[in-house]
Amino acid sequence: MAKSDEFAIRFAVGAKDGPRSGVWRAWSNLGKSDIYIAIRTIAGLNKVSLHPTGWCSASMTSQEARSNPAALQSQGGTRHLDKWQRRLLTGNLLSIPLRLRFPASELRPGIDTPSRNTKISWLPSPHGGHAIDVLCIFTSSAYSVGEWPWKSDQGNLLASTRLPNGETFWLISHLYRTVPELTATLDSRKPPGLPVPSRVLMGETGPASVRILTDAASDPSPTAA
Repeated sequence: MAKSDEFAIRFAVGAKDGPRSGVWRAWSNLGKSDIYIAIRTIAGLNKVSLHPTGWCSASMTSQEARSNPAALQSQGGTRHLDKWQRRLLTGNLLSIPLRLRFPASELRPGIDTPSRNTKISWLPSPHGGHAIDVLCIFTSSAYSVGEWPWKSDQGNLLASTRLPNGETFWLISHLYRTVPELTATLDSRKPPGLPVPSRVLMGETGPASVRILTDAASDPSPTAA
């Protein structure tokens, strides 16, 4: 388990030399219990913040707000695209404020090519009609060595870190069948013409008010994978 002052991970779904998602990063700062998550291509513009107070937000970064006042004004003068409250922990309960979703249909060759020196944890591509979800989980105490949340439900451990406030933060991947509602949303898209190779679809809320962000390719044409 990583120490809190060392925690930073980059991860993606697919293969470096084949169809893949964008590259995501999760990190915490020295001595802090906040977790931040962003997709690499727009990390300087938007990020998700998961705070130890329980408040969570998907927001424009403060740097972007200062340099792009027109974008800030278009959001009503607030940096926050969404705000919600995660459950604070008692006993052995899990708190799952966020899921990152990577549908098989959205993997593309050439998306978000990082430098050769960038270390990335690669998750295997889901088969057609399925998606890999990466769940962001907080627990109040560490599991024993070799154990993690959802292990008994075929969840795979991507990373974990013990935070200064005593919580443990986990990234757990799990394979799911793509729900028809998401398939319809992806199929109905028009090319957005964005200058980035991947975009994030927001607005989906799962059970227990869990926010779901979908890594969607800018090109809505079907993948050959």
